[in-house]
Amino acid sequence: MDDPSPPLINIKEALKDEKRIKYHNDYLTNLLASIKEDGCNVKGYFVWSLLDNWEWVAGYTSRFGLYFVDYNDKLKRYPKDSVQWFKNFLKST
Repeated sequence: MDDPSPPLINIKEALKDEKRIKYHNDYLTNLLASIKEDGCNVKGYFVWSLLDNWEWVAGYTSRFGLYFVDYNDKLKRYPKDSVQWFKNFLKST
């Protein structure tokens, strides 16, 4: 019988998520431009809503969230680099 648990991922590497940081930085930069230049009425921004669904559909073999969940250690969570980026972003706005 196949092991249903997700494949092992090196936690140290999983916490380095430069692509996620770039994605959110670029997205939020353009979102701000749409507010300032086009007068868009933006009420909120959610990091998790669509991305969590992709992770679930992929059987948790892809990890999209801001926290790494260790399925082999009682679901312990580790903040990825993007967590610190978001904290700094929110402080600067």
